[in-house]
Amino acid sequence: MDSIITAGILLNAAKIPLSVFRRLCGNYQPEELFTGESFWDELGMTPQQKQRLSDFLAKPSWAERELERTETLGARFITAKDIDYPARLLDLKNPPVGLYVLGNANLALPSASIVGTRHPSSYGQNTATQLARALAQQGVTVTSGGARGIDSAGHRGALQEDGITISVFGTGIDKVYPTENRDLFRRIAERGALVSEYPLGTGGEGWRFVERNRIIAALSSRVVIVESSETGGAMHTASMGLGLGREVWAVPGRISEETCSGSNRLLGEGAKVLWSIPEFVGSMSGNHRQIVLDFGEGQETQPPAPELSDSEKAVYSLLQRQGKRVLDDIVAESGLDDSDVQMALLTLEAEGLITTEAGRYSAV
Repeated sequence: MDSIITAGILLNAAKIPLSVFRRLCGNYQPEELFTGESFWDELGMTPQQKQRLSDFLAKPSWAERELERTETLGARFITAKDIDYPARLLDLKNPPVGLYVLGNANLALPSASIVGTRHPSSYGQNTATQLARALAQQGVTVTSGGARGIDSAGHRGALQEDGITISVFGTGIDKVYPTENRDLFRRIAERGALVSEYPLGTGGEGWRFVERNRIIAALSSRVVIVESSETGGAMHTASMGLGLGREVWAVPGRISEETCSGSNRLLGEGAKVLWSIPEFVGSMSGNHRQIVLDFGEGQETQPPAPELSDSEKAVYSLLQRQGKRVLDDIVAESGLDDSDVQMALLTLEAEGLITTEAGRYSAV
């Protein structure tokens, strides 16, 4: 059995810093980890870290049995010494020593995370699905947390296009949470990967889901918040993304909806506005003219919008997606002031980009 993997499993489970694992592998033989506390002092472990490691070593052959269980599951454990370990995680202040991975996805491929509330509106859920579909069409991996709502919509959208999607668990990868996503997780493992830093059998506790958010943010070059309240877990993912220098994007939502209060606040604090799925995906893939979207009324190729102001872009994109909206609907759904919407509609109509019939506006 590979002594590096065994040492990695132990140090990872005991939440020992990656720096200790590197010191062990770089200056010593991994087997020396089992020689006792004097050696742990040499590695620079704190008393708390030594106690956690001692607790795992007190369980006979725990690491060996853990690796056997992992392989029986069809999964693998990769350490920071493996070529498969995603280099993006090294941007973290506290990257995990290793990861449990069920699936064959390349964790280093271009990736965007799609996260948000567990209780989305139909608009939010549809947006997450269509965004994920468009990303998958362009070969971009969709990363999320497997939760109900926006997370699940993102995973499903990618799978609809036979794309690659990664779900980062806040439990062991052998734990199905939420239980209704059992089939979804099976499909993700087939087309992408289930990923966790936690040992098998680890149950769901609130702090672990918060902790795993840093992995979601780190694996991605962009973090997209579709809908989130100000206290939602997605806001923590956004914060982690900003701290890592990732681009953070947010989808504008109704200002009257609590589930959009956090994502709308992000826009006020400098997050990029995701007003057009083709433009967003095109800026990642370099080819937004070929993106095909389906918002429930058939497929159509969506060209990039002409040179417009931000408010005109927002209104035009909304009408491309929704169509046949009255003024009040557009104001509510765009989050713009009434006067800004009216000016935008006048400009768009003058440019021949929209039409109006019986007070309802539609994109041409």
